[in-house]
Amino acid sequence: MRSKLVCILLACLLGCGMAAAQTVADSTKAAAQDEDFVRASLLVIGPGNDAVTCFGHAAIRMQCPSHQLDYCFTFEMKLAEGEYLKFLAGEAKAGFIAAPTSLFLQQYTQQGRGITEYDLNLLPTEEQALWRNLDREVAQDARWSYDFITVNCASMCVWIIERSLQGEHIAYHQLPAVLQGTYSDVMDYIAEEAPWMNLYFHLRYFSQRNDAGALNDKMAPPLLAEAWEHASFDGSPGGPRPVIVAKRQLVPQNLVPSSCWFTPTMALVIAIILVTTILLFIKRKKR
Repeated sequence: MRSKLVCILLACLLGCGMAAAQTVADSTKAAAQDEDFVRASLLVIGPGNDAVTCFGHAAIRMQCPSHQLDYCFTFEMKLAEGEYLKFLAGEAKAGFIAAPTSLFLQQYTQQGRGITEYDLNLLPTEEQALWRNLDREVAQDARWSYDFITVNCASMCVWIIERSLQGEHIAYHQLPAVLQGTYSDVMDYIAEEAPWMNLYFHLRYFSQRNDAGALNDKMAPPLLAEAWEHASFDGSPGGPRPVIVAKRQLVPQNLVPSSCWFTPTMALVIAIILVTTILLFIKRKKR
């Protein structure tokens, strides 16, 4: 009799344990399917005051409130001291890195650069796929060759999000005028306040400047945000839905980028004057 009671007790305990385990599994699965289990958003940072930051920056913010996780994934160059020539030559390596959102925001706030957040309307499974893909990229370190035109912070945000879509694609309905032009138009736009950088762009990409190029390759942070505000995720059985569902300013832009007074045009004029003066001096000496 005692053995039967023991068997019944063990069976009850085992049954309760399995039920508890199933309850935990079910709750985890339900949480994973909840729209707020993982949240994805695009962060657009305002322009800085040097050649590299003059056209702003873009990053992806991932949050999991139930686990108190909040990270920003940013695509950046990795240059050691003295490797700046690699940047100019287009040989700099870059990759995604992850940083706690509080630290990420702090560095730009201290610089006086504005930050605007755009909530992405991804499906719950796509948000989870995006986080997994970002983690994989971080683990692979700097494996990309940084290129201002085709491989930059904005174009890589588009790439990683498109890679995470499940049977969907991004449909653009109203593009900024500059994105409908050539690489030259984009270069003039992003380097409007940095004339030396603009000159570098046109020399560096001389053979490509008049190409229409691929849309994703011409994205700059502010252009990407504007394009996505008028875009939708198409291909889902539920029909198209907007890419961006909310926009808010996290930090105002307090920095006013200053243009370099010594422009390429001024340098050319001075060079012409110097050459002319030297030639006149030589001519007079011969007399």
